[in-house]
Amino acid sequence: MSFISSLWARKAPEPTPAEKELEATYETMPRLVAPVDLPVDPTPGPTGGEQLAIDAIVQQRGDLLADLPAEPADGSPRFDADKWLDEQRILLYVRANKGDEEQARVRLRNTLHWHCTYRPHAITPASMCNEGASGKQYVNGFDRSGRPLIYMYSHRQNTKDANDHLRWVVYTMEQAIRSMPVGVTKVTMIIDVSKYSMSQAVPLSTAREFLHVLESHYPERLHKALVLGPPSYFVMFYRIVSPFIDPVTKAKIAFVDVAGDRGKRADDTWVDILDFVAPEQLQADAGGSWNFAYKQDAYWPELERSYQESLA
Repeated sequence: MSFISSLWARKAPEPTPAEKELEATYETMPRLVAPVDLPVDPTPGPTGGEQLAIDAIVQQRGDLLADLPAEPADGSPRFDADKWLDEQRILLYVRANKGDEEQARVRLRNTLHWHCTYRPHAITPASMCNEGASGKQYVNGFDRSGRPLIYMYSHRQNTKDANDHLRWVVYTMEQAIRSMPVGVTKVTMIIDVSKYSMSQAVPLSTAREFLHVLESHYPERLHKALVLGPPSYFVMFYRIVSPFIDPVTKAKIAFVDVAGDRGKRADDTWVDILDFVAPEQLQADAGGSWNFAYKQDAYWPELERSYQESLA
């Protein structure tokens, strides 16, 4: 995920009159719920060794849930640790730690503690209105295996507070998890860097915190990061740093030439995005046939509805 953390911008340009006219013809209703006929490829079940580790952790369930920090009595939703700690989530931690039961248990305990202190469940749509105003990042649609799509636009950054940036990342991940069909545990990211410049990189301290949260508390959640329209210097920079990227993460990153033939080039770093997302589920600006334009006044009621349903 380290490479992905650099894909943020600082200022969102105003759309041109032509862009505004075009957007008026687009669909604005988001897709946060998977269609009933959407093909779903569930996450593979545990291997024999992984099941042994899961069983050992389940036996220590009481210790994992004991003496967690108390949440403040502020009227916000409370974290249901018992419900959160199911076998599917335990599997993700076991798998992320290559079957090491002890490491998985420690990381689960750390995430339980983080949920009680950072409280992602208490981040409401209302508190994120400013972060969501420009459409710099949002959940919309599903890939060919039923995984929610997270769109990220580096040039749409509209705020400066690092803490709110991180809260919006966490909220978006939580929304993607809420949108997952039964059996699905991962997301596909579609990251538009066509207007990226080196001056858009976030401060190192913010990037580190971003990485820490995603790697520590959302393990095994990324299926693929499809990077749209990378400029030549962006690709060159990636070539330089790629030897230092974790091989598992590196295998999940691919470039897409939306403006060109969209297909593979000389190496497998470049892919055809339609191999991963059906055209009717993919926004037109990403190479699909769905003429969608992000409008907060249309997106937010659906976001609020999904959040409230998660509290029921």
